[in-house]
Order: sequence, then structure tokens, then C-alpha cells
Amino acid sequence: MTRLSVPSFAKINWTLKVLGKRSDGYHQIRTIYQTVDLSEEVVFEATPHPAIRLEVRGRTVARGKDNLLYRTADLLQKTAGSRTGVKIKLQKKIPVGAGLGGGASNAAVALLALNQLWDCQLGETKLVELATQLGSDVPFFLVGGTALGSGRGAEVVPLPDTLGPQSLIALYPHLEISTRKAYALGNWGRYSGTQTLTEEVVETTMQDLLRAVDRKGEGWSFLENDFEDVLFDHYPVLVEAREALRKAGCARVMLCGSGSTLLGFGSENQVKEAAEAVSRKGIGEILLCRILPREKYRQSLVEAGLFVS
Repeated sequence: MTRLSVPSFAKINWTLKVLGKRSDGYHQIRTIYQTVDLSEEVVFEATPHPAIRLEVRGRTVARGKDNLLYRTADLLQKTAGSRTGVKIKLQKKIPVGAGLGGGASNAAVALLALNQLWDCQLGETKLVELATQLGSDVPFFLVGGTALGSGRGAEVVPLPDTLGPQSLIALYPHLEISTRKAYALGNWGRYSGTQTLTEEVVETTMQDLLRAVDRKGEGWSFLENDFEDVLFDHYPVLVEAREALRKAGCARVMLCGSGSTLLGFGSENQVKEAAEAVSRKGIGEILLCRILPREKYRQSLVEAGLFVS
């Protein structure tokens, strides 16, 4: 096999708590990740020469060696000592700087695809190590589904795939906010504690999440994002987008990750009606999607020809 065409899915964060800045310069967080069915395709074609070539169409992203896909291929090539090259084609569909994890997802599928195409034979532990070097969200996309993230986000614990079908609206207000910029705007204080993810913590987290997203919507307040207070103060367009979704009937509205996308939750009818109402206002780009359980996430990768452990 010399060619793979692989789906690269987006994510949302059900919750995102920033616990403070650590002594190593990173921020300690606790989050609940979730893959969604918003995706783009990445094509990898092995070449006999060691050059890495990257072609990106669609949305504007960093090019060449500044692109995370390129850096992923370069890191894996050097780590494995591969003398084979690759031509990568990406049709960029997931908004950039939106908190949807598009770049991190690209990097994760690149690790899986190139480990296979180049016959690097790197095990899961090594791939996770490389993913952590590439970005805090990258290890999550080696797992997918619902997962608890801690540390700087790279420590990932899969949660049970017990959430029922959930529809949501993602409103991207044509505003790109980098993770670095989002953290720089906040005053997070210092983190010097220790954080242990016990079985009790994992079980309690899942119970709280299930209550938050059930059809009654009695626990929506559990869904929190600490970046909201910071970014809403700096970007009035986010406040406008939030109010538009609320007025359109979404049962709960929140910021996605550290980016600029606003997520609207509710019943399937509420979400569809909200999408129609907001689209008439022309505030931003509307993306309708559904949560993607781990089983379906991994099945999609296997169907694309990847060996997923």
C-alpha cells in the first residue's frame, strides 16, 4: 500500500477548566473532549524520495514547514529514520483558530497513516509520545469518542461511549483565535498542585456529563468553559453570536475550546430551527454536526485502511 485517504474529524469540549500556569510554562487544564462528525479528508501518498510535499486547498492555513501536517511528517521521518517521502493533499474544511481541533486531528491521522505507509512499526506508546510533542490536543485524536483530558490536555482517559445521539450547531464568526493568544489574554494564576485521575473522578465526571446532555437538559450548567470570560471581553462578535444562538432557541450556548466557535445545544428540532434563524442574520458560518462515538470514529479510520489498535 502506497496511498491512503483518511478522514480527519473535528472535536468539541464539553467542559474546559484552566487550573493555572505551571512551572514549565504550560497551563494545567481539565477538559472533556468529544469527536464530532464534521470532517475533512487528508490524502497521503508515499514517494521513493525522502522529500515531504504538502498541498493545501480550501481555507488559509500555514504553509510548508510551518504547517502542523508537515511538522508531523518530518518528526516521524526523523524518529523512525525513514528514507521514504510523502505527498500530502489536504482539502481544508474545518475552520482555523476555531477551537475545533482541525490541525491536531490532521496531525494524529498523519502519525497513524505514515507509520503504516512508511512501515515505521512504532507502537502506541511511541505514537502518543510523538503526538504530545506536536500539540496538547493531538493525543486525543488517537483515541476519539468521549475522553477526559488533563495535564496540558495531552493526558487522555477514554470515557464510556454511553452518550445518546446529540445534534449541535457550531457558529464560526469568521474570527481566528490561536490557542497561544487565548491563553495570553487571561490571568490564570499559578498551578502548583497535583492532579490525580482516580476511577471515582472518571465515574463522577461521566455521570455529570450524562445529566448535562440528557433530553431534559436539567444539567446544562455543568458545561463550562473558562475561556468565555476572557474572550468575550475582548471580542464583541462572540457576545453577538452567543446572543443570536440563545434568541434562536438553543437550550445551552458555550464557547468551543480556546477558539472562536460558539456551540448551541438542544433537541434536533431546536438545533435545526436555530441554524435557520441565525443564518438569516449573517453573523458567521454555520456548521451542523452530531457527536461521533469512539466506535464509529475508529471504524471510520479502519474503513480508510488504517491499522487502529
